[in-house]
Amino acid sequence: MSRSTENGAPEDLGGAPRRAGSPSRPLDRTERAVWLGLLSTHMRLLRTLDTELVAAERIPLSSFEVLLTVAEAPESRVRMKDIAASLLISRSGLTRIVDDLERQGLVVREKCPTDARGFDAVLTDAGRKAYRRARKVHLTNLRGEFLDKLTDDQLTALAGIWASVGLDDHAGTC
Repeated sequence: MSRSTENGAPEDLGGAPRRAGSPSRPLDRTERAVWLGLLSTHMRLLRTLDTELVAAERIPLSSFEVLLTVAEAPESRVRMKDIAASLLISRSGLTRIVDDLERQGLVVREKCPTDARGFDAVLTDAGRKAYRRARKVHLTNLRGEFLDKLTDDQLTALAGIWASVGLDDHAGTC
């Protein structure tokens, strides 16, 4: 919810004025630095996390994200469509990832007990062990390449920024 400040600029209820102007206006220097910084940090971090997971555990980041989603679910079981939705990937893309995880013996697909049309991905014992090893690699690199480079105040501010722009929908994962 928002209101207007004395000068008519929109303000969120937290008290910080929001930026005003035409939505299609060119980026200023600061906006460009923020946008390019977000993109380059994201790409660099994903590349590093993927490279390190493959080198250490032969598990690409996309597969790790599926393992994480299933491992942290009740009974280590999740509907395939729910995994795809939470990871923002297509169902066919998820099928390819789960096919690979299944060939490695890390997950199995089972009929959904509440809907015979659907399937659940279920973590195997080998999958749980692989997830635990990969999680250590993931967290070590996530911290070393990103989180530990920021102060507590910066982390708090960044979390607030993600909430302000609506990018914290999946903050409970990882």
